Amino acid sequence: MPLELAGVATVPLLIGLVEVGKRLGLESRWAAPLAVALGVAISLGYHLAANWPDATAWADALLAGLALGLSAAGLYSGAKKLNE
Repeated sequence: MPLELAGVATVPLLIGLVEVGKRLGLESRWAAPLAVALGVAISLGYHLAANWPDATAWADALLAGLALGLSAAGLYSGAKKLNE
């Protein structure tokens, strides 16, 4: 799996998605299997999109949107803790 897809670094993206899972109640022991499953799903999905006409733009937009959303959530959470 490339370290970057659609200009988005995949490792921080996976870390953010696993953190979202943990905050939603996922037990810590399931964090590693979730990270592996998400990594495989993202890699396979992007590979499929790359071989499907016009699907790469959608995959790029999805990955960029995930990265932006996770970044914004982290920024919001950090600012909220700073105000407390």
